[in-house]
Parts: sequence; structure tokens; C-alpha cells
Amino acid sequence: MIVITNSRAELQSSTSNPKTFKFFELPPSPLKQKQSFKSPTAPVEVQELVKELAKVGGVAKVRAIAPRAEDIHWIEFELELHPETELDYETWDKIQDLVIDCEWGLRDQTKEKWYFDQKLVEKFVRIEDGAKEVARSEISLSSSTNYYNQVKSGSNLFVIAGT
Repeated sequence: MIVITNSRAELQSSTSNPKTFKFFELPPSPLKQKQSFKSPTAPVEVQELVKELAKVGGVAKVRAIAPRAEDIHWIEFELELHPETELDYETWDKIQDLVIDCEWGLRDQTKEKWYFDQKLVEKFVRIEDGAKEVARSEISLSSSTNYYNQVKSGSNLFVIAGT
């Protein structure tokens, strides 16, 4: 500890007397400074999987969520379907195969354990505290023409849900 004495500080008043102060300079703390937390980002393979899942017939939106933002190795894929759509067993099997192939591909590639889960949701809801959305894909007119029809009227383009 360093002590500095006889430093004078004078107040700008006609009635005050100069005062002597002692200033203490403390040594640096042995504790590490708090570093800002940056959660890891999802691998490109996860983002590509989200895009692939969004192309499956009947799927409107897909998002990948890490339930714990600090651990990107656990990812839940939420699939929101088009209104009044149900997936047949063959389509659901295809979705599961895509997810499993990506999960095991990442395990082989990175030599780390990955845990993927997929679920159908009626509508995306707010994610829980501590979770992080790591990828999202929504429908595009070109990838979902079997459900949406384009109708041109004058200079406007309308999108009408198919029946």
C-alpha cells in the first residue's frame, strides 16, 4: 500500500482553512476482472438443418433453441406447422432422420457429444430465461408452393393459403 501525505486541498471559500489529506493507493486486486459472457454460436450445420427442416411439406417455421445459452451442445428444434396441417408418419420419420444425421455428423466431426431434440409446436412462444435462439427459418414462397398460391391482381401480389 502506498500512502501519500502532505497533499493540500483548498476550498474556494474565504472562511476555510487549508486541510491536509492522506491518500491511499491500494494494490491491484488478485481477483480476475469480470469478463462479459458471450454465448457460443451454433455450428453452420445447425443453421443448414433448420433450413432443410423448413423445406419439409407442411412446416411453416423452424427454430433451434439452446435451453442453456452457455452450452450449445444441447439444441431443441421446434417446428411450427401450417394451420390445420398434420404430418404423416413418413414425414415425421424424415424429420427425425435429418435431425439424427446432423447430430451424429457433428459428433463425428467435432469429437464432442451433441444432443438434439425435435418437437412440433402449435405456435412459437417466448423462450425461457437462460435459453437462446441459435437459428430460425421461416417459409418462403418458393419452398412452400404446395401450400401457398400466388395470385397477382393488378400491381399487387397476394398470397393465399391453399386448401
